[in-house]
Amino acid sequence: MLTLVYANFYLLQKNYAPTMEYLNHSLDFHLKRALKSRVLFIIGQIHQKNGELDPATKNYEAVIKRNPGFDMEFNSKINLAQCYMGKTGDREFIIRKLNKMLKDEKNKDYKDQIYYALSSVSLRDGDTAGAIDLLTKSVATSKVNNYQKAISSLDLADIYFAAKKYKPAQAYYDSTMQFLPKDFSNYKEIKKKTETLTELVTNLTVVDREDSLQKLAKMTEGQRNVVIDKIITNLIAEEQKKAKEEQERLENQYLLMQNGQNQPGGGLPSTGGVGVGSWYFYNPSTLANGFSTFAKKWGHRKLEDDWFLSNKTVESFDNSEIKPDTTQIADSTQKGGKGATKAATDPKKRDFYLKDIPSTPEAMKASDDKLIQSLYSLGFIYIEGLEDYERSIESFSALLNRFPNTKYTVASDYELYHLYKQLGNQPLSDSCKNLILTNYPETDFAKLLINPNYYKEIQGKKKEATVLYEDTYEAFMNQQYYMVINNSDIARAKYPSDSALFPKFEYLKALSLGKIEVEDSLVSAMQHIITKYPKSDVRPMAQRVLDLLGKKQIQPGKTNPTAADSTGAAQTPIIENLYTYSPNSVHFFILIVDNKLVDVNALKIKIADFNTKYFDLENLMINSILLDGSKEMITVNNFGNADKALGYYLSINDSKYIFTKLESSGGYDDFIISSENYPVFYKSRDAKAYRQFFEKTYPIKK
Repeated sequence: MLTLVYANFYLLQKNYAPTMEYLNHSLDFHLKRALKSRVLFIIGQIHQKNGELDPATKNYEAVIKRNPGFDMEFNSKINLAQCYMGKTGDREFIIRKLNKMLKDEKNKDYKDQIYYALSSVSLRDGDTAGAIDLLTKSVATSKVNNYQKAISSLDLADIYFAAKKYKPAQAYYDSTMQFLPKDFSNYKEIKKKTETLTELVTNLTVVDREDSLQKLAKMTEGQRNVVIDKIITNLIAEEQKKAKEEQERLENQYLLMQNGQNQPGGGLPSTGGVGVGSWYFYNPSTLANGFSTFAKKWGHRKLEDDWFLSNKTVESFDNSEIKPDTTQIADSTQKGGKGATKAATDPKKRDFYLKDIPSTPEAMKASDDKLIQSLYSLGFIYIEGLEDYERSIESFSALLNRFPNTKYTVASDYELYHLYKQLGNQPLSDSCKNLILTNYPETDFAKLLINPNYYKEIQGKKKEATVLYEDTYEAFMNQQYYMVINNSDIARAKYPSDSALFPKFEYLKALSLGKIEVEDSLVSAMQHIITKYPKSDVRPMAQRVLDLLGKKQIQPGKTNPTAADSTGAAQTPIIENLYTYSPNSVHFFILIVDNKLVDVNALKIKIADFNTKYFDLENLMINSILLDGSKEMITVNNFGNADKALGYYLSINDSKYIFTKLESSGGYDDFIISSENYPVFYKSRDAKAYRQFFEKTYPIKK
């Protein structure tokens, strides 16, 4: 027994080499029959785990020949099938054993495992269709073994996914996630794939649905009714088929029970003094009569909640052709009130299908908008979530062909340019490039095609402009008004006029003019700001200055109190009091994007990929929430302290995989924040203000 104790000691540590040594050594002793079978079985398991299928097969065959107990024999046969090596294995032997197991009444609760083992043989033989059939049976017969149901569903999902049949793949991945334990080896990867496919199928469903509705809308009323009536006929026929199958199953059950009663000793045992046949449910004759009476009154009803409600359809059991009640359908569409409302929710009435048909120009436009959004989203899901370049090209091309002038036209052409380039199709890639440069030369996409560093240069200029503005504000606070005016003029000449900082430069310049020139200069400058920047956040401050000037003059040499409201930089003293630096607190990474320009779900998938590759041990979580308007905030947490969060911040900022397309979307903001500062920031939602604190406080060295 000492050798087996050592073997068990190493087995529990998953240290298989010494385990095998001691198990093989134990076979030199005279072990009891059951114990020797157990040792051979474990040796087979270790060989199988190590991918050594030939010795594993020999051990399982040896176990089976020893006629062990039911559990060990069953598992040996199952494992034997999973060790099948194609042409070199004894296929007929394995298939014969497994089929015999299927017929054995003792194995009725284990059919899911047997079908799964048979599917392993089919897969090794390259019979994918046979494997799909067997795995489907495994899922269908799995009633109590949730783990087996998950594994069978996962194999089915993987087969469909490899064949790029994404809808059935999504359905089986979804089933997998319902039963798969969270400690499964690649649980996170499967979960991520399921989420991606769910989003994909959601958009595919929108496209299919809107296409079908638009086709119906373009038909005449008669053509439309023919199509809808056919759908209703098929629906009723399918329900009728299921009802008949269920009735036959029940009748066969009754016949078996009756035959059992007629066999010697075949009846159910008496219980508590109640003789066989004396209780209602032990008497096949009364059961049959009860069934007939029920069917006459109710028809066949599926066993489900609220089976008795009046809006459930009562089906007959004859073989006559079933046709939709077109008279009742027509009436329901003509009359209002409860009948029409009920018909609109009943899939056996025309109103159910007519209510969503886009029959007005407004409804058709709304349908088109759904199609445009879904086709655009599909393009990104295929490329970023599934790396399926061909399907991505199909989606973007379908969008451009069906809707040539949308807000996504240039972006779709730009994506096609990259996709064709990735696939090595240079002529089509060049065609997309020339199309953008010819038809949309002023867009950022065209500028990016001409100059790949375009966005980096823009970001560099934005940082320069920010530094200049901070210097300008500091000059204003130090009453260096001529420097303020000079810096504002430099900004106008050097940086793009559409910069968000421009109104703030103008505001500081206007206040400075009020200090060194006549009041009219101040009034004129403020009026200019109100007219030129009507949507800027400095407009109300300029208006307040004008309102104050109507009551009293601004005294020379005194800082206008409104100046402290002019910018994020002006609020620096308040910000420093608002936020606190806590380097040892839990920190989060924040990324703020515009969800109208960026596919947030695709971006989250990219971040998850990055985390899995570089920070897998950190168990980071990704969440997103709408911050303000179209601004969406993606949060990655938790980091134990500021140093760890900064390390992540610097690492992810170096990722071209995440930030190349993000920069081309038109800007973003990212930083780290402590758990104490997070609620303060979320309440104010002022990213620019917090960024000042962030850059001033945290030692960033990009």
